[in-house]
Amino acid sequence: MSGPLRIVPVRDRSAREIFLRLPARFYRGLPAWVPPLLEDVRPQLDPAKGDFFKHSTGEFYLAWRGDEPVGRIAALHNRRHLAAHADGAGFFGFFECEDDPATAAALLGAAEAWLRAEGLKVARGPANFSIQDEAGVLLDGFAHAPMAGMGYTPPYYRGLLEAAHYGKAKDLRVYRIGRGDFQADQFARMGAVADRMAQGVTVRPLNMRELPAEAERMARIFAEAWRDNWGAQPITQAEFLKYAQAYRLFINPELILFAERDGEPLGMMVAIPDMNEIIQRIGGRLWPLGWWSLLTQRKRVTGLRLFLLGVRQQARRLGLPVLFIRRYHELLHRAPHLRQMEFSWILEDNHETIALIERIGGKCVQTLRLYEKAL
Repeated sequence: MSGPLRIVPVRDRSAREIFLRLPARFYRGLPAWVPPLLEDVRPQLDPAKGDFFKHSTGEFYLAWRGDEPVGRIAALHNRRHLAAHADGAGFFGFFECEDDPATAAALLGAAEAWLRAEGLKVARGPANFSIQDEAGVLLDGFAHAPMAGMGYTPPYYRGLLEAAHYGKAKDLRVYRIGRGDFQADQFARMGAVADRMAQGVTVRPLNMRELPAEAERMARIFAEAWRDNWGAQPITQAEFLKYAQAYRLFINPELILFAERDGEPLGMMVAIPDMNEIIQRIGGRLWPLGWWSLLTQRKRVTGLRLFLLGVRQQARRLGLPVLFIRRYHELLHRAPHLRQMEFSWILEDNHETIALIERIGGKCVQTLRLYEKAL
């Protein structure tokens, strides 16, 4: 490839399609990479259709060298994040780049200039819309394929960001535990203690017949439990309902658990089947036959991702995470096809949750890093 490097805003459907399909160029030779499900991502990148653009704004850029696209980035003014944290942080996301510090610096520079013009004080990322979406640069564990909703990047991305003077904002850890890795005696003792602490508490699965009410409970728990979490932003009842509608074919009510006492919701934990196992096999393409693979193989995936745990303040000392994990552990042993569970992601300074997972036999298999730079 030859010619001058150009950074060009994405302005039309053709350019968005190039932006959408570009990652495959940089992941050849990385067998663990899972291609994005194009039909899922495409509308989210469209300012006229994407949910993000209903409350926030952003700009997308492509890097060109001559006639070849060599990188991409999004600059994101996430107003929901700012309403929750008031930290002046804007985000860069959807970052993909050739192994060239000059190209990365040009892309990051374009995003920084846009964020600065928006009045923001910090550029943070990568985060594809928010840190609750795919986020972070992978530092280790490149042999492990990411589970559904998790980020994955080539090894050289860390060097590109650090060469552009980005520093660590926060590390996100990924833990996994296999069917035979549970420390049975330790887990049994912890469960007995939790049973005593949580007397009168019941754990039940999602009731699909009362989705609006269940979504309202989830929004209430999330708002209180995640209020002080670094980088988190609220998820509304309407958004929970939209997720349920979008993924209704893949929802297993047994994987969405509520803890209650006298009908009052105290906490929840949400797991999803690792649909990335199938998406990787179909190359991220639903047509012509990928959709059939998703439908027919969805109940045979081998992994579960436990990704959302929320406990209200009044129930923090009841041992609810142990009760939830015990239910998933039971499911793991009832379903012969299931082999492992992933806890992801977990903030590096969430010492209580990390200690619990390590005590029952979980191992950290990957670390993702969010970077930031003052503008």
